Amino acid sequence: MTVEQPEFGRQVREIRRAQGLSQTDLAGDNMSPSYISLVESGRRAPSVKLARVIAERLGVPLQQLVAPQPREERRTHRLGLVGRLVAARSSQLSGDWEAAHDQLREVIERAGDSEADEVLWEARWDLATTLGHLGRQREREETLRGLLDDPLTEASPLLLTRVSVEFAQALRLAGKLSESVRVAEEAVRSAESLGADPAETVRARVALLSACAESGDWQRAAGIAEELRDAVSALPDGRVKAVALWACAGARYAAGDTPQALKLLDRAVELATPATDLQLSARLSVAGALMRLSAGEAEAAEILLEQARRTTSLLGSDGRRTQLAAASVALSLHRGDTGAALDQAREAEAGLDGTAPQRQRLHLLCGPERPVVPDRKSVV
Repeated sequence: MTVEQPEFGRQVREIRRAQGLSQTDLAGDNMSPSYISLVESGRRAPSVKLARVIAERLGVPLQQLVAPQPREERRTHRLGLVGRLVAARSSQLSGDWEAAHDQLREVIERAGDSEADEVLWEARWDLATTLGHLGRQREREETLRGLLDDPLTEASPLLLTRVSVEFAQALRLAGKLSESVRVAEEAVRSAESLGADPAETVRARVALLSACAESGDWQRAAGIAEELRDAVSALPDGRVKAVALWACAGARYAAGDTPQALKLLDRAVELATPATDLQLSARLSVAGALMRLSAGEAEAAEILLEQARRTTSLLGSDGRRTQLAAASVALSLHRGDTGAALDQAREAEAGLDGTAPQRQRLHLLCGPERPVVPDRKSVV
């Protein structure tokens, strides 16, 4: 009897997860959790003796774990998973995020017991993106946390950078600021180790700047912003450059340099038009409106909010509608229209997921003592 990898490891992982066991539970006293991780990833083949111990702890016959799956059956199964993943991405492109969510969940469920680690990884990555669009931030955070511990992520500096950036942002939105800073720092280190695409380093620094700014470390945020402004000039026009300029604008605004902040943010808005990126265009329009309003430019703020309304109507995102309603509160209060402000505040509050960080952000926007937000937290 021989233990065939990676089939053995994949089956062990699937059965362990189904039973709610951790790698520590399965390791017991005579193996380590890291050894179990190597076995499950297919990078270590256990002896028959250890394989039998693993099978006993899982409560399954050893033969079930070592029986090879027919090659043609594996190929057919993988092709089916790829087809479902393509269908889910098609749903994403069409804006049907609920359908994409259901399709990706199906891919993940079906891929769990097969030789399809790469397909499973991509499905989980796409699921994190989809959950973000649906405003389901807790689930997004959990999905990204799992991806960060995935062997494929750990083996690739590029994947580690990208997952760390997204995870740092998810942690920031959840109010877990110290952990967000730590993960963003890891993203920067990983990106710099690539020595390749500067866009990866820019993304990582944006995540770190945002985490530092929201945690109140404005001095560090200002330093990162200066580094970003130098790096951004070498980037081609597009999403990464727009987001980086937005982050720099927030740092300048917090430092009291509103004119320069407005210039940077206006440039970001120009780069992220509805025709190129609906989601980012909506966010930047709201951010620009708040910053213009804080500078006393109510008419310019109204123009940007109207642009955000048109874009948000195309997105169909509850999260974006909530942010738009909250920003509209600030404009109504600025004009002295308390009736409209109350209606908009109720609409904004109804769209929250109940987490404290979200409610704190709404309070900053809607609170009667601070109708306009003076820092970058309110415009993210």
